[in-house]
Amino acid sequence: MNVVIVTQRLENNYGGILQNYALQKILIRNNHSPITVDVLPRQTPWWIYLCSWMKTCLFLFFKAKRRHFAKIGKIPFRNSLFGLFVSENIKTTGLCRKLSKNVLAQYKADAVIVGSDQVWRPMYNCRIEDMFLKFAKDFPMKRISYAASFGVDFWEYTPQKTKVCSELAQKFDAISVREESGVELCKVHLGVDATWVLDPTLLLTKEDYLPICEEVPVCNEKYLAVYVLDENEEVITTYKKKATARGLIVKKFHADSKSTLTIPEWLAVFRDASYVVTDSFHGTVFSIIFGKEFKCIYNEKRGSARFKSLLNLYNSGKIETMREFSLNWLKNALEK
Repeated sequence: MNVVIVTQRLENNYGGILQNYALQKILIRNNHSPITVDVLPRQTPWWIYLCSWMKTCLFLFFKAKRRHFAKIGKIPFRNSLFGLFVSENIKTTGLCRKLSKNVLAQYKADAVIVGSDQVWRPMYNCRIEDMFLKFAKDFPMKRISYAASFGVDFWEYTPQKTKVCSELAQKFDAISVREESGVELCKVHLGVDATWVLDPTLLLTKEDYLPICEEVPVCNEKYLAVYVLDENEEVITTYKKKATARGLIVKKFHADSKSTLTIPEWLAVFRDASYVVTDSFHGTVFSIIFGKEFKCIYNEKRGSARFKSLLNLYNSGKIETMREFSLNWLKNALEK
């Protein structure tokens, strides 16, 4: 079966790229042919440049406020730290400026899977309705969400977006969400039944990820890995106390625009660490996968509901059971 995956843009995000890698891997193992729509990053709208230029013209009359005209920037995209892994390990479409029905036709989609990551969170998707496949219109295919995430346990949609997305959600053949709270959000606000499943990264095991980082030399120095997206006093105090108590040196690793590691090197951080402090969802995931002791600090700004579901499963010892359930759910959703 030809399966087209719709997810967040494959930009400079370790967890976002690895969840897509994992989902493709599982689909291939089940004899499907997956491909991910590779959408260009959002560009700054032309009218913002126009407003800036008009303001600059106005300031020409005020010597103290004169400034240079804003330049139209290049479209930011994957840097080499991420691009090589994507090109070698993830099958993608040609670059698309936006999601469209033409992509589905070009790749002869039998099914579309939306997910994972926070694909259903409005603050990360200005055209949230396309994450409910509005762009697909009446294209004949199976519509499935796998581990789609709202990120939070409260409703963020406007009434208008709720109405549109509810109508679109009811056209899906099968819906699963990444957080337990998402089941209730789907029922109450979208009027659909949903199933709670694991993030795709957790469908694979440590043995699946080790080959990716096998060429990265093992660090024999015992260290505490700090992988934090939003550092604050609580985070600093936490990792200093943990490091002192365990006699470990601290090694800090960054994400987003501050990233300095390739994906294999990033995985090796978790492989080799003695302890991990993180406020990242996927930082927590890979601490679990590599069997590390860790301290997860809830990142409220980026969504804490996803941490709660994951840690409840982990603390109850039910990750393995949930993995088997999630794999079966995905298999059945595609076959029925």
